Amino acid sequence: MIIVRIVGGLGNQMFQYAYARALSLKGHNVTLDISKFKKYKLHGGYQLDKYKIDLNLADSFSTFLGKIGLKKSKKEKSLLFEKELKSLKGNEYLKGYFQTEKYFKEIRETLLKEFKINQPLSEQTNKIANLILTSKNSCSLHIRRGDYISDKKANSVHGTCNLDYYKKAIEIIKSEYINTSFFVFSDDILWTKENLPIENAIFVDVKSIPHEDMYLMSICSNNITANSSFSWWGAWLNKNKTKTVIAPKQWFVNKENEIACENWIKI
Repeated sequence: MIIVRIVGGLGNQMFQYAYARALSLKGHNVTLDISKFKKYKLHGGYQLDKYKIDLNLADSFSTFLGKIGLKKSKKEKSLLFEKELKSLKGNEYLKGYFQTEKYFKEIRETLLKEFKINQPLSEQTNKIANLILTSKNSCSLHIRRGDYISDKKANSVHGTCNLDYYKKAIEIIKSEYINTSFFVFSDDILWTKENLPIENAIFVDVKSIPHEDMYLMSICSNNITANSSFSWWGAWLNKNKTKTVIAPKQWFVNKENEIACENWIKI
């Protein structure tokens, strides 16, 4: 049996699920441990229940260890792809973020089906979705501030994408696609409006429903991500085969990683 711990915000939970699902499709008996959410209250708690996921939930970590006699869990060593984590044998309890599509790229079609929302969308989300789908060209743009600004520890790890990054990304999109409507998502819309003037911008300034915001990003023609797993998934779930995705080259302040996909433009 393999158990994968689920923790963090929606984007992180999706990375962990995608990794676990890839293992299950290789023949492993895989379940998810969500017991951390009893104490972890950040970012809205457990959110995978909004999707058509296909893995069962496990007993707690301590119960699992007692059942199979493990003394400790296995943890990813870094944010780089670790081939051995795809070739597991025996019983394992895994902790990590698994933030690269190399862990699950081969099951993309399965994940596209399972990361479909299993409940009705809000009226406001449906209105914005209609605007996106009727635009000649649409591009999501995500600015992550929130705890990346207010929390010193988070800021020291993640930093934030500067305005120059967004200006360059916008120019790339405008040079490739005429009459683009930019759908702007941010946890600080007011700051964004004041600091990043954008022509043809629609600010998604509603009470955030994370899985619905991500859905809206995914139906845009193209995507500009922040250094955030949230907008990473908004771009990855985009089914447009000719999409342009722009992502920051520097995802963390000083941690080597392989998060941005190989075919994305990195600036």
